[in-house]
Amino acid sequence: MKKMTPRERVIITLGLIVVAGFALNHFVAQPLVRKQERTDQEIESKILFISQYYSILSQKEYYLKKEETNKLLKEELAQRFLPHEKPALAGAELQSILQTLAKSNSVHIVQVNTEKPKHTAGILTVPVRIVVRSSLRNLSGYLHGVENHERFLVVDDLQTRRINRNEPEYLESRLLVNGFMMQRVEEKKKRT
Repeated sequence: MKKMTPRERVIITLGLIVVAGFALNHFVAQPLVRKQERTDQEIESKILFISQYYSILSQKEYYLKKEETNKLLKEELAQRFLPHEKPALAGAELQSILQTLAKSNSVHIVQVNTEKPKHTAGILTVPVRIVVRSSLRNLSGYLHGVENHERFLVVDDLQTRRINRNEPEYLESRLLVNGFMMQRVEEKKKRT
C-alpha cells in the first residue's frame, strides 16, 4: 500500500467534508426547514380559523336578534293568511269576511260562489266570486275595506254595470276576491 502524501490527505479530507456537508444538508437541514414551514402554515391556518370562530361568536347576539325578528315576522304573516287547513273552511271564512264588510259599507250581496282553489306562485288561493249592488261611494268603501283587511285579500276581477237608468250611481258589480292560505304548494319538477 502506498502512503498518502499530505496533499492527498487534504484533498480527501476536504472531499469527505464536502460529502458530509452535502449529506447533512440534504438529509437533515432541508427536511427540518420543510417541516418548520409546514408547521408555520398550520399555525397560521389555525390562527385564522380561531379568529373567524371568535368573530362569529361575537356576532351571536346579532343572529339571535335576527332569529327573533324572523319569528315575529313569520307570526305576523301567519295572521295575514286565512287560518284554516281546508280550502272549504277558508272559503267559508272569506265569505264571512266579505259579508261583514258588506254590512258595514251598506252593500247588498246578491250572489256568492266559492270557486275551486288555485295554486298561485306556490301558495294556495281560495277565490270567491260575488255579485253586489250598491252606490258608487259604498262600492268604493267596500273595495277599500277588502283591499285593506287584516287578512291578505286581493280583488282579482271587477266588472261593474249600471242597473237603473234613473239612478246612474246605483251599480251591480261582479267581484272575484282571492284569499290566501298558509299552505305552500311545491311546484312539480318537470322531467326532461
